Amino acid sequence: MTQLAPAPTETIRSATSLPPGPKWPGPVQTVWYTFAQPSFFAASRARYGLTWTMRLPNFPPAVVTRDRDAIRRLFTGDPLVRRHGNDLFRSAFGERSVLLLEPAEHLDRRRMELPPFHGQAVRSYSERIRQLITTELETWTPGRVVATHPPARAVTLDIILELVLGVRDLELQAELAAIFDSFNTPLSKLALFLPTTLGRRAWWNPISKPAYARVDRMRGLLSAHIARTRTDPLLGKRDDVLAMLVRARDQDGHGLSDIDLRDELVTLVAAGHETTATAMAWACDLLAHHPAVVTRLRETLAAGEREYLKATVKELLRVRTIVYVAATRQMLEPFPIGDWILGPDVLILVDAQGVHADPELYPEPQAFRPERFLAAPPDSYAYIPFGGGAHRCLGAALATLELELFIEALVDHVELAPARPLARPVRRGVTLAPSTHGLVRIARAPQRAVASSQNRTVGTALGSETTKP
Repeated sequence: MTQLAPAPTETIRSATSLPPGPKWPGPVQTVWYTFAQPSFFAASRARYGLTWTMRLPNFPPAVVTRDRDAIRRLFTGDPLVRRHGNDLFRSAFGERSVLLLEPAEHLDRRRMELPPFHGQAVRSYSERIRQLITTELETWTPGRVVATHPPARAVTLDIILELVLGVRDLELQAELAAIFDSFNTPLSKLALFLPTTLGRRAWWNPISKPAYARVDRMRGLLSAHIARTRTDPLLGKRDDVLAMLVRARDQDGHGLSDIDLRDELVTLVAAGHETTATAMAWACDLLAHHPAVVTRLRETLAAGEREYLKATVKELLRVRTIVYVAATRQMLEPFPIGDWILGPDVLILVDAQGVHADPELYPEPQAFRPERFLAAPPDSYAYIPFGGGAHRCLGAALATLELELFIEALVDHVELAPARPLARPVRRGVTLAPSTHGLVRIARAPQRAVASSQNRTVGTALGSETTKP
């Protein structure tokens, strides 16, 4: 693992003043964290409270907190002393990923990359996203039992490859999809914590060769695609994110290098594809078990109201937190949490799932109740699925749009019924996915979808008459 930034010269108490935490050896904690994170975090919260320390091999001490005052201070204040804590992912995302830049350069890069992910740029993708989702849902015919996670992954990857990377070549899409999918397993996550020697790229280390071969192939494909994009005579008219990043310039008129772009594309796919797909699978599982929510969604959407749909997406990301650790920081100045003062030799992990499951913030936190986001929405530090502060997820608006359009199309096209009891969260790479793979039964097509199908013969597809976000 790449070494962390050097500590400031002043003396701080972080190395000897850490919150308590599990006493198990590092390798045991690693296996528990990798394969059973929900029980690991639940047990640690129950025993140690708001803030606790875990120790993983090849990793600095990691202080996990759901202290909302600490989270507020982490997400505010001077971003130049709030370094990322993502060094663990350097070999996966690349040196030039925005997730791995030092604070000053990180801020400059975010200014260049924010425009493609805000406002009209994101909303302009609505119709194509809706088409890709609908194409998949039309294969979910009554009587089928569908494991929804795999098709959700296929749809979200199609969306990212086409609208973010601008890849329209079907063979290239298929090869990139296979490569990215191969990295997203618990074993891949476990490999990040293995001794450095086992992960080193060397002729004498056959263990690492298959992974590096996939990385090389992926980088080669992306580099060639970037080169084609730069020379595309229609570059100025393209609206995919890659084209906009190629055209982007900083305040001095400088653009992004090929390596900058390559590492950014890897980050955008890795961070945005699996997380959104997992949320879609959870949506299917929850809606199959909560028909009253489906009924209200249909009624409000038919009336042209989208607030309940937006609340459903928020409640989905709360009650089934996709990534338990919403943010990781390395403070470059002393940072107090409770009775402890932490310094740069410690990582601070924000426990989003712990916040989202706090009964003081969300009464009956295990209940799926979208209406809780209608009456009195929580403050910014009680709802943090996308992190916060200067490192908040760049793709949050796009992911939210995808989920809104997916749920809207879902309740319009199919009637879901449970195929199994409610799923429990299990590790899939960095995400917590449904243990059932989102298995649901397609009971029948809802009346609106039936009418839409009948009316297509005269060119009035009611299913497409929806209000755009």
